[in-house]
Amino acid sequence: MNACRGSSLAEVLVTIAIVAIAAGVAVPAADAMLRGARGDAGAREMAATFRALRMRSVTMHRSQGLLFEQDGIGWRWLEVEDGNGNGIRTQEVRSGVDRTLSGPHRLESRVEKVGPGFPGPGPFPEIPPGRGIIADTSDPVKFGRSDLVSFSPWGSSSSGTLYISDRRTVLFAVVLYGPTARVRVWRYDAWSRRWTS
Repeated sequence: MNACRGSSLAEVLVTIAIVAIAAGVAVPAADAMLRGARGDAGAREMAATFRALRMRSVTMHRSQGLLFEQDGIGWRWLEVEDGNGNGIRTQEVRSGVDRTLSGPHRLESRVEKVGPGFPGPGPFPEIPPGRGIIADTSDPVKFGRSDLVSFSPWGSSSSGTLYISDRRTVLFAVVLYGPTARVRVWRYDAWSRRWTS
């Protein structure tokens, strides 16, 4: 006949310690994975938005675009359309010559806890083939001097980069190559301080 054996206090304490150590390792790792997945989803959402606007501008034979604006909450954008045949211009959007089709939109309303921005002041290296440093991390919408991304009826677009972050550790970049409007998503690896695609 087998006798039931109880656990000693020392065995219980050792078991609790092992569980606590395992949780201490697993919880941060799971949190990092979740933040990375959100960042990736946010970048892919914006890449899909860029591709859809390019297709719509070609199909409708009219320039389409996104005008990004910063307010007290963060970054938002308006979907806009050329109203007079000379392309989209920020001043003409403001005056109503270039029409606002929808918005304002926020990435955070589509992907939780992710939006245009950087996870701190940096420094961050430029995306290859660049070899410099991103000097200004206050503006994540880097399309020349403007926060306007436009797509022409001929399939070309603005050239530039939209940086997406959880504002803690995760950083992605959605790069738009103007002549072909090709979109590429990059991820910044903070450990190696390198961009990967």
